[in-house]
Formats: sequence, C-alpha cells, structure tokens
Amino acid sequence: MAPVNRTLRTLEDGDDVVGAWLLSRSTRAAEVVARTDVDWLAIDTEHAPHSPERVEALIRAVEPHATPLVRLPSVETTVSGGAKHALDSGAQGVIVPGVESAADAERVVRATHFPPVGERGVAGTTRANEYGERFDDYVANANDETLVVVQIESPSAVESVEDILAVDGIDVAFIGENDLSSAYGYPGEKDYSTVTAAVQRVFEAAEANGVYPGIAGRTPTTLTERSNRGFQFFLLGADLSFMRTGIEEFLDG
Repeated sequence: MAPVNRTLRTLEDGDDVVGAWLLSRSTRAAEVVARTDVDWLAIDTEHAPHSPERVEALIRAVEPHATPLVRLPSVETTVSGGAKHALDSGAQGVIVPGVESAADAERVVRATHFPPVGERGVAGTTRANEYGERFDDYVANANDETLVVVQIESPSAVESVEDILAVDGIDVAFIGENDLSSAYGYPGEKDYSTVTAAVQRVFEAAEANGVYPGIAGRTPTTLTERSNRGFQFFLLGADLSFMRTGIEEFLDG
C-alpha cells in the first residue's frame, strides 16, 4: 500500500506538525534536517531551481525520517504534470501557491488524486509504487495518504477563502503572510490590522470546513502563541536560513 503519511495522521490525531522548506540542492543537508524533530520537509520548486531528478533525490534523503512534500511553482504547474511527477517520485503531498478560487482548488484536487476522485494519471512503474511491485496497493490507498496544502496569500484569495476551503480534498490552508502583507501594501508588516484580519478570516474558514490551518512559526514564542490559537501546520523556516542564523548566533554568542 501507499506509505502511511505520518504528518497527516498526526494532524488527524489533533496534534501540531512542524516543517521547513528545502532550498539547497544538497541531499546531505536535506538528510541532516530530516533527522531533527521536524514532521515534514517540502522541496521548494517555487523559489529554488530543483530539477525533477533532484526532487527525487531529495525525497530519497527525506523519507526515512520525515514526510517528503513538494512545493510546486503554481496552480498551472500543478495541473500540467508537476503534481503527478512529484507524487510518482515518492512525495507524500504537495503545497500549491497562488490558489485564488474554488476552481483553482478543484483543479489541484483533481491533479493530486487518482480516479474516481481526480484525474491523476496512473502509471504502472513508478518509484511511488515500488516500480510496479506494489501497484495495486498503492493505487488503492494513495488518495488517502496524499496531503494537499493550498497557500492563501492574496487579497482575492482571502475574499474567496470560504469557497476555496469548502472544496473536498483540501487538507491544509497555509497562510502566506509575506505575500499577504505585500499585496495589501504593507510589505513585512505582518501585524498590520488588515493583515491580521485576513489571517483570522482564513483561520475561521479553515476551522469551519474541517481544514487544518497553517502558518509560519519562526520563533519559539510565535510557534507557542499560534499553537495556542489553534493553528496546527507550522513552517519553521528553510534549510539555508537555519545555516545562516546558526552561524550568526554562534558568532554573536
């Protein structure tokens, strides 16, 4: 069968999950981060130049220790083969930026699920189904083990968020605060009232639709405060930022 998605099971049990972006091409760096207490790692193909071959290599490094996800560049890339390639390579879910409408969300769900739920192509020999050895089990169970995360990161997405998150098959609504604050005209000002109101609206829409709310928790204080508010899916940062801040903290100490 498809490997059990430990991150999805943890969310279903009512617990929080934490993870990070993988921007570096280094499989060793990916393995080091995966061996920490993170639940998931997302190979970031939106902001880093990862080839499909590199994505598969990074999935191999991550999967013994954490849930491998892939952040795709856009809804269009997701539906034009990006989701299929990532999942066939062994990713256990995708994160999709720029979801603006219920129609976008429906396209994402169709691209990430096998029929009859969706339209994901069924291949006989992929890494995900152990090159055909577990074909039947994988096809039968993959839909239940695939984590689908949509990013809500624009004013128009916020205005449509209730409809977006009503689409069956969306698991997590991840709020992109950086993009939201910029789009509202207050770059980096995540505490500006317009931004915080948008965050609250997305959170409430997620709860109303049985979708797990996600957001960044880049410091222990922020992580604890947002967990207490009810957020469950957390981004801690990125592999490259951990390298930089680790050295800076060492030298400052």
